[in-house]
Amino acid sequence: MRLKITLTLLIILLGLLTYIFYIDPWSSRLQLEGEDDNALASLAVDIDYLRIYDNAKNRALTLEKTENDWMLTEPFLWQANTFAVERILTQLQFLDTKVTFAVDRIDQTGSSLAEYGLAPPSLTLEFGSSGSRYSIGIGKATDLGNHLYLISFDKTKIHVVDRSLLDSLSIDIESLRSPRIFRSNIFEVDSWNLQLQDNLRTRVTKNENIWTIETPINTRADSIEVNTLLGKLLELKSLRVLQPTPADLRLYGLQQPSLRIAIESDQSREALEVGNPISPTDPLIRYGKLENRNTVFEIELDYLPELEKAQTNLRDRRIFEIDTAYATSVSFEKGGSESFSLQKLETDEWEILIPDEEQGFMREKGSNEAVKDALDWLNKVKAIASPISSGFVHDAPTAADLETYGLEVPEYSIHIASGRLKDRTEESKTPKVETLLFGDLHSGDRTLRYVKLAESDFVYLVSNDILEMVPDVLFQYQSRRLYEIPGDATINKLSITRLSNEETLLDTSIEDSNLPLELVDSLTPLEVKSYLFDQYTSNVSIAGKRQSWAYLMSVTFQWASADTGHSKSVELYVSELTGGPLLLGGSIDRNSVFEFRQPFIDGFSSVVFDRIKRPVPEEPFDSDLPLPSGGEEHASPDTEQQ
Repeated sequence: MRLKITLTLLIILLGLLTYIFYIDPWSSRLQLEGEDDNALASLAVDIDYLRIYDNAKNRALTLEKTENDWMLTEPFLWQANTFAVERILTQLQFLDTKVTFAVDRIDQTGSSLAEYGLAPPSLTLEFGSSGSRYSIGIGKATDLGNHLYLISFDKTKIHVVDRSLLDSLSIDIESLRSPRIFRSNIFEVDSWNLQLQDNLRTRVTKNENIWTIETPINTRADSIEVNTLLGKLLELKSLRVLQPTPADLRLYGLQQPSLRIAIESDQSREALEVGNPISPTDPLIRYGKLENRNTVFEIELDYLPELEKAQTNLRDRRIFEIDTAYATSVSFEKGGSESFSLQKLETDEWEILIPDEEQGFMREKGSNEAVKDALDWLNKVKAIASPISSGFVHDAPTAADLETYGLEVPEYSIHIASGRLKDRTEESKTPKVETLLFGDLHSGDRTLRYVKLAESDFVYLVSNDILEMVPDVLFQYQSRRLYEIPGDATINKLSITRLSNEETLLDTSIEDSNLPLELVDSLTPLEVKSYLFDQYTSNVSIAGKRQSWAYLMSVTFQWASADTGHSKSVELYVSELTGGPLLLGGSIDRNSVFEFRQPFIDGFSSVVFDRIKRPVPEEPFDSDLPLPSGGEEHASPDTEQQ
């Protein structure tokens, strides 16, 4: 019994000795106070300098915080990967200390710093802020647990910390640097330029969010194209660093770069120099370097052809600088003299001004719809790229050049005054006038026509199809209301006659109480879709075939004015129904031929189709039977084929 007690006491004594000599050097420090929970404590706050030195590889990485961002300054100057740096800073700020013991206690245990991997340390981390510098050493991993040893900056303490710190500090340099070449944001860029090896420059600048090409010529830029290409450039990435300190830039084609891209903002100027292809088989993978830096890296420019043609691709192809949607007047000139003008009134209505020797001008009500359609088409006139031309023909033509294009003495021109420029939101104090001059058709492609603005030198090739959509004759701008009848006028009598056999299809009056309401609604007032001819003709061409008028419609309007009754009778000639959205009309009174609108087509068709006998096939069609010969007639003798 005494032996058992003695052995038990001996075991307890050995345990106490083990605790005192082996565990106490750590456990005596386990009572950490406040800031000692973090091995670095307040030193890890507001760090703006980091240097990681790998003793085994004799390699150093230095990071410094600038005014805007972190920069890698060693072994070469480069923008740092913000996420990788923030991960290191987070590890340092929240470095959890598991155990801390004093360096001077190591001798008591018969150990040394080398046994902890701290003489010398595998990694040395130098950090600080506002000019202060502190250096800590990182040793080997502990035998148990996922931890490692760290010696304090004053070399008096050893901390046992989480191994994740080593993982953050052991990051590869390619992961520590940002792959982006340009740091600017697209909204910050004020100007940028491209310079090719042959010294061909393209400079683009921004003023109030409007891009302008300054060189090689001063002209408007296409903001969409500019922002698209600029966005690609700002997202350009370096694939890998090839040579931090090249001995001879000529080996990479960077002594005289084939392309230089410079991007400027209020805050900075950045320039990329592009050299030779890395491989002859892939001309899009190139050597590159930043201006005033020697580091050579690899880039991929899969849109290199776009950059080489930037001065053409970035130009605004729209001919007019003014926005024709805000036009206040339009004048048409043929043979050097004004034919007629359109003027916008304060009521937003358009009127036609016709030159007159006695009165100066005769005024006539115009069609808002016709003018708007014409201005919309004029807004779409732009330089057309084709196999024969980029659309930009000549930027500084001589008189001989203009004569070649038919622009020295143009036969036709349109003057437009507008109160607003394209892509602007503010109104101009005074309207700006631009004159579109029409030249000859291109000899190699008759769908293209030479044009230019009288106020500038540039000559363009544009689509003649669009120009032909702009009417150049007065009658097509006349009011679409066929007859000026008071708004309270009603239809008193309506009749429709089929002209081929004088058959009366409809003859009714207001007393009969059976007027076709849909047709009546389309007649009060009667507005046509467009005018086709300014002279009445007895026949019209439909689907390439000349046809006489098929119907005669007589309408009598009546209205009251100052206790006096008024009436007006009109006659309209109508073409044959085609079953489609096309129905033509003619008026002897108005001396015109025109196209009806859809409401009239619907109302007229419902009346006429309900009253015309149609031939009914005697038997169903059989596809196996041969078709009748061209000379056979199958129309019913008492009906007429439509």
